[in-house]
Amino acid sequence: MRRAATATIGVMAIILAGKASAAAQELPTDADMRAAHAVLLGLAQDGAEPEHDKRGDVYYAIVDNPNAPRLVTRLEVSGAPCRARTTSALQFPDQWATLTLGLVDLSRVATVVAYASADDMIAETNPVPFDSPEAEQIVLTGEGLYCSSHMSLSGQSNASDDMCADRLDLPMMDEGQRWRAKRALEIVAHFCKAPAFVKK
Repeated sequence: MRRAATATIGVMAIILAGKASAAAQELPTDADMRAAHAVLLGLAQDGAEPEHDKRGDVYYAIVDNPNAPRLVTRLEVSGAPCRARTTSALQFPDQWATLTLGLVDLSRVATVVAYASADDMIAETNPVPFDSPEAEQIVLTGEGLYCSSHMSLSGQSNASDDMCADRLDLPMMDEGQRWRAKRALEIVAHFCKAPAFVKK
């Protein structure tokens, strides 16, 4: 009897340990959260790898033409992991940079719509399930999803141009984009508890 009870307790301990391990694996790390934000903001184009510092990731736009503007963006996840801050500087040759401060909140995603082509997305017709193999474009919407302030560093004006966007576009044109998009959507749905993924 005692052996049976001991065996039962041992099995239960193994099951609980397995569940705890699975839960720990499902919990996104700070790096996972930054990667999700980067994908949804279009910073991780073609799998671009950022430079890392103590608390943030820095993305550099790839510029082949020396006369083209260069964009540098620093992304930092705040104390609330589903919110991230971005600081971007757009530098034109021989001109002062324009600074953009942004804040994205993934918990504000209220709707998610997928399309099988860019043409369907532009026309907003023929939506498909976002987890469908046919999905190539995903549109996330939510009030105040991404807010930003733009200002010039020329010193000519201290005024800033503030705006809030209610939409983020997520391409899924190849396997790399599809994998990154899927991981980002999992975080938005399961960790950030976005309303778009809550069953009515």
